[in-house]
Amino acid sequence: MQPKISPLGDQGLLLDWGGALDPVVHQQVRGCWQRLVALHLPGVLDLIPAYSSLAILWDPVFLLKNYPQQLPFELVKAWISPVLAEEVAEVTAAVSPRTVEVPVCFEPPYSLDLAELAAQKQLTPAVFIERFCARVYQVYLLGFLPGFAYMGTVAPELASPRRAVPRAVIPAGSVGIAGAQTGIYPLDSPGGWQVIGRTPWRMFLPEEEPPVRLRVGDEVRFYAIGGEEFFRLLDQE
Repeated sequence: MQPKISPLGDQGLLLDWGGALDPVVHQQVRGCWQRLVALHLPGVLDLIPAYSSLAILWDPVFLLKNYPQQLPFELVKAWISPVLAEEVAEVTAAVSPRTVEVPVCFEPPYSLDLAELAAQKQLTPAVFIERFCARVYQVYLLGFLPGFAYMGTVAPELASPRRAVPRAVIPAGSVGIAGAQTGIYPLDSPGGWQVIGRTPWRMFLPEEEPPVRLRVGDEVRFYAIGGEEFFRLLDQE
């Protein structure tokens, strides 16, 4: 599947594979992203993958000064065309996800919405947790807050809309559900996701390189821990 190419102002372009939350489509996005990163294109400042799109941002002053014969959009489009022309199998061959196992305490007071959600689904909290932890979640993009990983997909029977009234503060480490997505708040923040537990891990690590615990393409497994284990792991952070 070939992406649509559109300008992003005068400093970028967008490759759009159609807007679907689809792991196969996202694998193409990641494959293209990794190929383009490896090219070290001059003047390109950032490549930002998302669910089904890839943004390419550049320095227009640098490109106009060093390549005055072409507009930056046409220049970068020509540079990336060989990668877009490759077969899907070639582009995605280098995609090799990490597996990250994340501990989560689903006990009160960390499971702010779990009991209510489970009741709505006609499940016990224990069954809800079991089904939530049974799936492998893929990190599709990072955004909203530094290190906030948008992951999918939640089992259809567990998928839940955002809260009608967002909370003023959701504690860092809170694991939430919004629609078919799940995510972990890396910092204390306002938010409307349904909170079902909390991890003791720090998800944003500004002193580290990279400064985020999860990365696009990671496969994430959650596993349940008790309160004592939560505090033991919290002390290690």
